[in-house]
Amino acid sequence: MQQTRRPLVEALKRCAGKGLTAFHTPGHLQGKAAPPALRQWWGRPVFEADLTEVPGLDDLHAPSGAIRKAQDLAADLAGAGRTFFLVNGSTAGIHAMLLACAGPGDKVILPRTVHRAVVAALVLSGAEPVFLPVRRLDDFDIPLPPPEAVYRESLVRNPDARALFTVYPDYYGVAVDLAALAGVAHEHGLPLLADAAHGVLFGYRPEMPAGAVACGADAVVESVHKRAGALTQAAWLHVQGNRLDRERVGQALLLLTTTSPSYLLLASLDAARRQLALSGPRICRRQVELAGDARQALSRLPGVRVLSEVHGGYRIDPTRLVLNFNQAGISGPAAAGVMYRSGVAVEMADCRNVVVLLSSAHGARDVKRMVKAAEAAAAARGRRGTICPRFPEAPPRRLTPREAWLAAAESVPVVKAPGRVSVEMVAVTPPGFPVLLPGEEVTHEVVSYLHAVRAAGLTVHGVADPELKSLRVVR
Repeated sequence: MQQTRRPLVEALKRCAGKGLTAFHTPGHLQGKAAPPALRQWWGRPVFEADLTEVPGLDDLHAPSGAIRKAQDLAADLAGAGRTFFLVNGSTAGIHAMLLACAGPGDKVILPRTVHRAVVAALVLSGAEPVFLPVRRLDDFDIPLPPPEAVYRESLVRNPDARALFTVYPDYYGVAVDLAALAGVAHEHGLPLLADAAHGVLFGYRPEMPAGAVACGADAVVESVHKRAGALTQAAWLHVQGNRLDRERVGQALLLLTTTSPSYLLLASLDAARRQLALSGPRICRRQVELAGDARQALSRLPGVRVLSEVHGGYRIDPTRLVLNFNQAGISGPAAAGVMYRSGVAVEMADCRNVVVLLSSAHGARDVKRMVKAAEAAAAARGRRGTICPRFPEAPPRRLTPREAWLAAAESVPVVKAPGRVSVEMVAVTPPGFPVLLPGEEVTHEVVSYLHAVRAAGLTVHGVADPELKSLRVVR
């Protein structure tokens, strides 16, 4: 296909330039009624392109024109059978893929350390999660995605499972052998669903892991905004093969997606696809080179360790740097705070690590500044912060997430919560792994961990009481 084209961008530019007198949404009327401060800051072109489904711009919910052409080009680039554009982030794609293949009581085999969007999909679908045991990389205290052998063992115990779900890569850039995992799923006639939100650049360079579609995953969601050039919230969902009903995926997206999708987001997906098609290898090469320079400089800093490899068949994203400050005696949030005061904003910090993302737009000066900020963090005596305990074991599950979510609930003091069944999805952000799911029993270990991460300065999402003095449990 003609990857040099940008059908949606071109259509949007044509419509914005017609000078029509508009009597339709949005209310800012292509900027004429926009708040003056925003019009002055953003400029008129942003508002002129913020259109609705006018003639010539197609319809995201029934695409047959410019949007469908743009989606087909994205599918061609990825090697997928069909690609859906998402304006609700990868979250909407995760919800749709699970809704399309699993209903109430259907088993889905998946890691325990998934994004909370997956838990929300379990609530929406009513599917029963079969969580896999978590193995951790001790030095960095990060969970590893379960490998193919663990899924195979779980399938022996759960031959009635309807789908396998994995993360590729995880937030730390660790990528499982996805082709082997796809082989296991397909041996059993099951679809493999991949949360590849952080993997949109995979496959463009030999130093990078292979792309998720190329590995055989049946449904793949990628956050194009995270590592490519699209605007925030812009993502896409690739589907291939016949193990997942594409029409059912589309119907699920009708339930989940706004009826007023942003054409700014949609056009950014079209433009980002073209950029990847024409310049993806060059963009990735630049990032790999910069990351290699940064990794060498960081490895020379006293008290700082950089994740360089993970044994056991895993690969890592070489453009994502995981910095561990354990030997310096400083927590991840405290280190990130020092780096921020040094003029460097990082992607995220967990209890022990800081994650840094490299871009092709960075230069040697940017890398040098980041390294100096990390050096300052390692040397920050007297501002060490609280280093959290290790991530707790998954609590026992008493109900499915949907059953607990819909159950009658009450708030109890957190000290009285152990032994009760949670209706809340409690996740520490970053990295966003749920510590407690709806339907799981609250344990003393979980309560202690939540208090510790709060003391370390991390944010806890999903709780009605942000001060964590109470938890909502099944009545």
